[in-house]
Amino acid sequence: MKLHRLFKAFILSVLFLGMHSGRTHAQIDSAAIAILDKVSFSVGNLQSCSLTLKTENDILDSRLGLVTHSETADVYLKAPDKLYVSKSGDKGNKEFFYDGKTFTYYSKDNNVYSSIPAPPTIIQTIDSIHNTFGIDFPAADFFYPYFVDDLLKVSNNLAYLGVTSVNNKKCFHLAGTTLDVTYQIWIADDGTFLPVKLSIVSVNNISDRNYSALYENWSLNPALQNSMFDFNAPADAMKVRIAVKK
Repeated sequence: MKLHRLFKAFILSVLFLGMHSGRTHAQIDSAAIAILDKVSFSVGNLQSCSLTLKTENDILDSRLGLVTHSETADVYLKAPDKLYVSKSGDKGNKEFFYDGKTFTYYSKDNNVYSSIPAPPTIIQTIDSIHNTFGIDFPAADFFYPYFVDDLLKVSNNLAYLGVTSVNNKKCFHLAGTTLDVTYQIWIADDGTFLPVKLSIVSVNNISDRNYSALYENWSLNPALQNSMFDFNAPADAMKVRIAVKK
């Protein structure tokens, strides 16, 4: 599963991929599954969308221990083959463009860019770019067609905890565990079943980062012009190669 690729994570290093779940005595709440299925249906049927993702991510520093880094990403998707992300935060200011044929990374701070051929869909491109170059894409987790199945495969426990509030928005509150993390998911209780908040906390290894994300300003099926997914290099920008992930 690709939790917090950010959209990883979009979605998001991958915390859950390849974990041994140890689900001998798993306790899975059917109400939680029903809510997550509605999330997948709601998000999976979008033709386009935009949202703002605000994340906090703990990264291990050799001298200071876990240090929290924050980032804000504006995300625009148009199914099946258009993606634009603008990210700003502790790791700098950057943009990602995907027009169905080419993926482009642009660093605003350094005024450099790199363009490479890309697969024919958003999900394939996110996987390919993340696996090859280690680039995280915000918000992508809930857009994966097998999101719920992948989550259940690694979960020892999953429970529906009732309705609570996140930033004055009523939400269904879900919580679960895997072998190495605890996670919580808040889903809008307004008929849309859109993600509102995600939290992932490592329980076994301090070197694994803890992660939280707020999903805000959802716009459903907006009319997005194809031109916004095209990268037009500034006249003084330098083209470089993206470093392959080691």
